[in-house]
Amino acid sequence: MRSGFGFDLRSMEIFVETLEQGSQSAAARRLGLKQSSVSQSLATLEEGLGVSLFKRNARPLEPTTAGRFFYDRARRLLDEARSTRRELVSGALGQLHQVRLALVDSLATAVGQPLIELIRRHTRDYTLTTGLSHMHSHALLTRHVDIIVSDDRLENYDGLERHAVLREPFVLVAPVSWSGPLDNLRWLARQLDFVRYTPQSLIGQAIERHLRLNQLELPARLHLDNTFAVLRLVSAGAGWTITTPLCLFQAGLDTLQVRVAPLPIPSLQRELTLVARRDELGDLPAQLARDARRLLELRFRQELERGLPWLSSEVSTQP
Repeated sequence: MRSGFGFDLRSMEIFVETLEQGSQSAAARRLGLKQSSVSQSLATLEEGLGVSLFKRNARPLEPTTAGRFFYDRARRLLDEARSTRRELVSGALGQLHQVRLALVDSLATAVGQPLIELIRRHTRDYTLTTGLSHMHSHALLTRHVDIIVSDDRLENYDGLERHAVLREPFVLVAPVSWSGPLDNLRWLARQLDFVRYTPQSLIGQAIERHLRLNQLELPARLHLDNTFAVLRLVSAGAGWTITTPLCLFQAGLDTLQVRVAPLPIPSLQRELTLVARRDELGDLPAQLARDARRLLELRFRQELERGLPWLSSEVSTQP
């Protein structure tokens, strides 16, 4: 079957040997093939690419401009293919070629840089993205990323490994300029606007679902698409919100002018979980989860203990 690219590794190998040996007959001897097989492979290659690769009247054979272009790239691809085969045969799979990681914004702010340093020790290349968690879940399932840390555990899908990173409660946050009580959400919503996360976000969906379960229908005036904007608006006195301790940390807990209190309704928890395809990345997912928990203890919990000591004990980084 002809390759959709117009070439495959075998035809590239024959082309490179022919050019380096200077003739089809020499290439055939080198590769242990019949000269007719070499000739047929080169003809098929040129037909598939739609270009001439050799100057036909030159002896020894010389490449055309297109041939030299293809030769340079063919050499690199063949070297990479041979290296890949050696690593597979020897079992030397310690360093991955690329890892693609997607994190919730709040975790990227808290521990993103140290996690990147860890990833660099395990891979030759990496990418890290943030954004809406439901987009990360889709990217993992469609193989556009390798690891996600999300509030979506993807429980309905097989073939995944999951490592707990953080469990934290949702809290009520109001501006310091508000001196009234924080124990009645209906009454509070009549006095101050409720600053919501957008319904596209998983955190926003979790909050809205919890409010409905507790028979709370609050006016929908303000919808913002990121934690920093939500909490800065609350800090400025525009309204109140429901969020999590890690989101407070992300927005700069020590600079926010806010009051933080437990929810005056049944508690709601958020769980962040590292999810990856099972058995593809060795022990890297488990190691990343361990390091994320350790870094959260060193950075996030220390900040909570200084600013909101009553809340620190409500946060868990235990697997």
